[in-house]
Amino acid sequence: MDPDSYQKAWHAQSSQTRVTIDADLLRKEVQRSEQNFRAMIFGRDFRELAIGLVMLPLWFYLGHRYSLPWTWWLAIPAITWVCLFIVVDRIRHKQWPSRPGEPLIDCVNSSLTQVEHQIWLLRNVFWWYLLPFTIAIMAFFTQSAWLNNSGFWPITFALAPFVLFLLVLYGFVYYLNQYAVRRDLVPRREELLTLRASLGDETTGEHVSATTLDDIKNPGVLGQALFVTVLSAVAVALMFLADSWFPSGNHALQSNRGTPATFANLITDLRREKKLVGLAAMVTVDGQVVASAVDGERKVDSGVELEIDDRWHLGAIAQSITATMIARLVESGQLSWSTTVGECFPEAQIHDDWKPVTFKELLTNTAGAPANFPIGIWLEKPALGPECTLARRKAVLDVLAEKPVHPPGEKYEYSNVGYTIAAAMVEKITGQTWDSLVRREVFDPLSLTGTGFGPPKSPDESLPQPRGHRPLPGSKLAVGDDVDNTPIIGPAGGVHMSLADLSAFGTEHLRGDRGTGKLLSAETYKLLHAPTLGQYACGWVRNQPGTAIPYTVYWHNGTNTLWYALVVFIPEKNMVVAVTSNDGDTTQAEDAAWKIVRFAINDLKPAADFPRKSPFAGVRWQQSQPEVQIGGEWVKLVSLDDVSAAEIVTFSQQTYGSKWQKR
Repeated sequence: MDPDSYQKAWHAQSSQTRVTIDADLLRKEVQRSEQNFRAMIFGRDFRELAIGLVMLPLWFYLGHRYSLPWTWWLAIPAITWVCLFIVVDRIRHKQWPSRPGEPLIDCVNSSLTQVEHQIWLLRNVFWWYLLPFTIAIMAFFTQSAWLNNSGFWPITFALAPFVLFLLVLYGFVYYLNQYAVRRDLVPRREELLTLRASLGDETTGEHVSATTLDDIKNPGVLGQALFVTVLSAVAVALMFLADSWFPSGNHALQSNRGTPATFANLITDLRREKKLVGLAAMVTVDGQVVASAVDGERKVDSGVELEIDDRWHLGAIAQSITATMIARLVESGQLSWSTTVGECFPEAQIHDDWKPVTFKELLTNTAGAPANFPIGIWLEKPALGPECTLARRKAVLDVLAEKPVHPPGEKYEYSNVGYTIAAAMVEKITGQTWDSLVRREVFDPLSLTGTGFGPPKSPDESLPQPRGHRPLPGSKLAVGDDVDNTPIIGPAGGVHMSLADLSAFGTEHLRGDRGTGKLLSAETYKLLHAPTLGQYACGWVRNQPGTAIPYTVYWHNGTNTLWYALVVFIPEKNMVVAVTSNDGDTTQAEDAAWKIVRFAINDLKPAADFPRKSPFAGVRWQQSQPEVQIGGEWVKLVSLDDVSAAEIVTFSQQTYGSKWQKR
């Protein structure tokens, strides 16, 4: 026989070589390997549960701290499900250690059962581990895209990068788990199956292959069968990445679908640039909200985020509300624009120069009234109602006993006192309190439900509403929810409203200026909006078109040194802009507010793109007579919303000049 033949015979024989192994030694090696495997599985499950228990309170804190959308909270049941699944799985598949003297075949079978169960878990990891997180995160991404974009394709394009990233991430996680199955668990199962097949009657010292024993003694691959325990942390990072790309730091985006991201970014950037505690804005066109955003805290360093439906102190915007209430009483015949101070208080000691002063002069700040009451009046805090009415009348009569600062009707001077005098006159004539008249004549007819007097109530325990803030060098000091100007001057600066209600009030005046108001006639609205001396009308300032804003703008702002508010309406744009802040830094808040107004007018959206509402398919002209198309037929237009066609034509000619037919 040649050497090669001998060599082949030797290798063939050596591959079948079997050695006799002591059964106790083999059992100990199997048990040691099984113990290591159990420890590895326990360590993995412990880490998963620990991460889950840490993530639950963290998720609650982050959701509350940043006022994240409701889809953020879907991760709570996902985390809870995974934690409970692991606990229940361990209870159902308890890993009992081998008992002393237990047959070797039983030890092998026990190890094999554990390995096969782990293979099942990892092969199904998508269903019980990845899918719950996928649903939660995808819902969050989808809502973020939906809130920040309008239209199918913009939402799709905004969502696509996140979907792709999530697919890649979870695909990689799934691959790692399947790789662990192929490289670690399946070979181990094969080794155990081979060992079990090679076992006969272990008490007789049955031969076992040397290679099988060597594998059992060196189970180094077991430590690789792990889950990716950082998955939840990665999910948090992804969600905050989405939150930074889809800025939801304001609840306008959460409550007003379609708000342009540029508008939301502007509010956030301006609040930070001006170092305001909070800033909010709403833009409406034809009474419909086209953009709204809010950023900041209800109380500095509280962690309680502002909401789009919060209420805001309006300061001197209350003057336009008081003027509107008085106009309603005039139209109902209870008052007259020509009613004088002397007629209202015939029994009081009034300086002769005050006696002929009328409502119109008081409301246009041309009555010669001082800007403010003496300091002693500001310290009084009477309760709203009869007590405040009596205190107001006393304060007013003290002023009226002195000579006016300027001759009535000759000079404009902004005055809180003038509006307080007008309110005291109304209370004397009607026998009703100013606040009850405002609610009856303005708030209720316009269905303004987010309104009240003084600052909005906001206890420290829950902070359901914003607090005002006093600016200090390098910081802001939150004040109590009762800190305000004296209620005596409430008619000049003691009202709070939500942004939506402030916008609705502005829209009423916008429509009134266009002849379609609900509360007052077109004639009365023109009177309220017409300045007497300079730019100031009855609670409104009229700015002529300029370089920055090429339209006629009606506006009023207000502050009690703790809050700031601005409301603007632009008839040519059919637009109302309302801006509020719970910060008394008036200079910075005012600068931010007018930047928002200019952005809304010039950059928010081209005027042609704003929605138009028309019941007609078309309009054409027969000289100056409009005809409208209804159901394919052309008919003569007689009136629209109880406004005659002649009035519409006249308004258009006066407002738009040569372009009146197009407008």
